[in-house]
Parts: sequence; C-alpha cells; structure tokens
Amino acid sequence: MGKYLFLRGNRNKRFFLNIANQLEKAGHTCFQIKFELGELLFKNTIETAFAPFHVSRKAYPISDETLLSMPIYNITYRQTIMKKQVSPKELLMYKRYMYFIDQFIEKHDIDRICLFNGFHWIDQVTKYIAEQRGIQLYYFEDGLFRPYTVTCDSAGINAQASIPRNASFYDDLQIDKERLKKFLFHPENPVFLNNHKESLGKTAAVKAISMLGSVVGLHPSFYVHITWKLAIKYFLHKQLFKYRKSNAITIPEEYIFLPFQVARDSQIFYNSPYIKNMEELLDVVYDAITIFNQKHNRHLCIVVKEHPEDLTRNDYRELKMKYASKKEVIFVQKYDVKKLISKAEAVVTINSTVGIEALAQYKRVITLGDAMYNIEGVATHTPPHMLLSTLEHVLTLKVNKQRIQKFLYYLRFHYQVEGTINSIEDDTAKNVVHRLMTSPRN
Repeated sequence: MGKYLFLRGNRNKRFFLNIANQLEKAGHTCFQIKFELGELLFKNTIETAFAPFHVSRKAYPISDETLLSMPIYNITYRQTIMKKQVSPKELLMYKRYMYFIDQFIEKHDIDRICLFNGFHWIDQVTKYIAEQRGIQLYYFEDGLFRPYTVTCDSAGINAQASIPRNASFYDDLQIDKERLKKFLFHPENPVFLNNHKESLGKTAAVKAISMLGSVVGLHPSFYVHITWKLAIKYFLHKQLFKYRKSNAITIPEEYIFLPFQVARDSQIFYNSPYIKNMEELLDVVYDAITIFNQKHNRHLCIVVKEHPEDLTRNDYRELKMKYASKKEVIFVQKYDVKKLISKAEAVVTINSTVGIEALAQYKRVITLGDAMYNIEGVATHTPPHMLLSTLEHVLTLKVNKQRIQKFLYYLRFHYQVEGTINSIEDDTAKNVVHRLMTSPRN
C-alpha cells in the first residue's frame, strides 16, 4: 500500500481530499500539507499539516542558482512580466518551506506525491525533493475535453505529458469509432452531466481569505500575479461575461483561425520557445499570410479570438490600433469557437487546447510551440520563420482523418480520466484512484 502526499489542490480544494478519501478506503495512507488560510475552511479528513505553523528558520541545502534555474511560475512572472529580480528573501523562504516539506516526507515515509499543474513554486521545490529521494510524482490538471475529463500523468502536463509522439503508435491502435463519435466531448457516465459544482462565489471567497492571510503575515503571498484589484476585476468579469452577446461579425470567405492564449500562462512561459506574447503571434501570422496572399493570389484573412480568461488583463488596445486599417484581420472576444473552427482553412496556434478542438473537426492544425499533439499526420509543427512555407505545404495536404481519429481516441479514452475537477461528487475521485492504482510506477 502506498503513502500519498497531496499538495495544493488549486481551485477546488475538495478535489485532492476526495481522492485521498477514496485511496484510504482502498487501504492506502494519505497526508496533506495545506499552505493558505482559505484551505483551513475545509474539514480535515486525512492527517494534515498547515505549513506556515511549522516552517522554521532551517533551510534546505540548495543554491540560489539551482532555484532560479527551475521553471517556477512566480520567478518567471517576476522576471519576465514585472521586470524585477527575485530577492534573496524570497529564495530563502523557498528553502525554509523546502526544509519542512522534506522533513515531512521523511517522517511519514511518503512514496507518492500528487501535484496540481506543477509550475507553482511549491510544486517545483517538492518535485526537486522527490527526485532526490526517488519518490513517484503525479501531476493533475483540468482535462482536455472539458468539463468531463481530468488529466492525471506521472510525467507532467501539456508538452511534458507522457503521450506517445510517434505516429506508428496510433496507426497500430484499434478504436471504436462509434464510441469516439458519441463520447468525445460527452461523458460516458451520465452522472457527470448533472454534477454539483463549487460555485464561483465560494471559490472566490476562499481565494480572498487566502489573500487576507498573506496581508496579515500569516503566510507569504503564494501568487505573485494575483492582486486584490485583479482578483475583483476577474470575478466581476466571470460573472458578467456569460450575459454578453456574441460579437456581430461577418465571417470571411476564407481565413485562418488564430486563437489567442492566456499571455502569462505556463504554456507560453515554458512551452513556447519562439513566441512570448500574443502581439508577436499575430505579427508572425500576419506577415506570413500577407506574403502567401501575394504569391498565390488568395484572400486569406485572420480571425483572432481573444482568450476569455485574459480579457481582464489584456485589452490589446495598441495591437488593435496597429491592425485597425488591415481589413484582413478581424478581432472577436465572444463567439462560438466551434463555428470559427468549422469554416477555417486552418487553425494556427502556439499550443492551445483549441488545437484539439480543431482536430476533432478534422481541420489542418499548425503549431508554433511545443504541444502534446505535435505528431506527424495529426498536427504540423513549425518554427515561426518557416510559417509561410508550412502554410503553402499544409493547405495543399489532405487531412489524415484516420490518424487524427486514433489520436483523439487514445487521448480521450486511454489518457484522460473521466470526471470533473470542480465537482463535489465522489465519482471523479473513484476514477482517479482507479488510474493511480492501475498505472505503472516509474
């Protein structure tokens, strides 16, 4: 039987607790470390420690250089977006938390650790400790077929996922086409159609209490990119956005669909080696399309859809002014993504999950960054400076529908776990536990 440690359940604080409860029913032993004040609102059903009450002046033996070399979101955000250096005080705080986590792991003989996303500093320092001790890690994230799947992977998420990249693997895969058609974006278990989700208001309240904990000095501020102003703005936007009408636009006869991504997301920070913001993305695509149209006497336009999670942080005012006179570029904030995909000649993305939605419609997909679906015959990956030639090639190709079907089937029915991250029922946890108990350990 395993000894599991759960850290940071992200938005739904019950998610990891539900999994732990099911693991304990199966005979495993589970522990949790809580870090934020808001987490104390949730009843402990397993042995739990509140880290701020236990962190001492003792520091884990690791150099500043090693910490700074890790893909830690707080560090990357501070250096890239805020243009500030990480202070020695912050690095010392990481080391002190590392010491406590390391001692907790040793005391309880932990042999498996569950993380959410993996790029928060708590996740990264714990990963370092786990690798030193030879402990199995499991990474969780929102599913790829939302809201009815969950990601659970021992290798990582997104481009770091354990998904096979060789095309022959999928060619050899046997699939049930009727199952694929019926359940790709729908749950096989109807219980998930009527699941009871945590309300956005409750989630926001828990986050606000955690932010208050940092204000009063109970614990450090765990999220450098979240301020009170941004949090309130985001909450109001989420509440009101669903009532907004879709943009009234005229869809061009032929166009490339360009979905923007969250500009400050880990996908851009760590899986996009060439393009670091959406302004660069549009510039690259526009330049390639302009030359393409001139060479081939075409009239391809670009339909840009802003990411709904980014609307409170990036209004792209200057970018829209730059392209205001370019009739080939159309911006939309709210519009049916499926419709935009369905009529597009191709979808160009860095590494968005919109690429998977496009594959589900058997569209040509071109990626400019590292993506789990960068597989020959599924999507076409290219560096930005080769986008023009890639477009010329891809737009003449017949879509490899059979390979895409097999890839999607593997992704949905083999790789993903059916369930909902934000649900409070037990069915998701039971499915996750089944995955944990049947997956081979590294």
